[in-house]
Amino acid sequence: MKRNIIITSAMLLIFSTAVLAAQDKDKKELSTVRFETSIDCENCVNTIMKNIPFIKGVKDVKCDLPTKEVTIQYQKEKAESEQLKRAIEKLGYTAKEITEKEKEKTEVK
Repeated sequence: MKRNIIITSAMLLIFSTAVLAAQDKDKKELSTVRFETSIDCENCVNTIMKNIPFIKGVKDVKCDLPTKEVTIQYQKEKAESEQLKRAIEKLGYTAKEITEKEKEKTEVK
């Protein structure tokens, strides 16, 4: 009886450790890309918000209409920034990736 309890406890410990490790891996490998786009109305935002989240690896999408920016959080091993750019362009919008340095320059002006 004690042996069964020990074996069961060990199996639960191994399983829970594997689950936690998988969760940590997903959290560590998320990347964010920011695009300057040609969105100019709420319909443009809705079009992007209805399509981009369904790309494999995309975890979060935010559109900022006043600055015409789209920020996408994604898993690097499942998607690439160039693939996300092409997806936005396929919807009919221009997309130029903004680096953090470029973002800081525009905020200072």
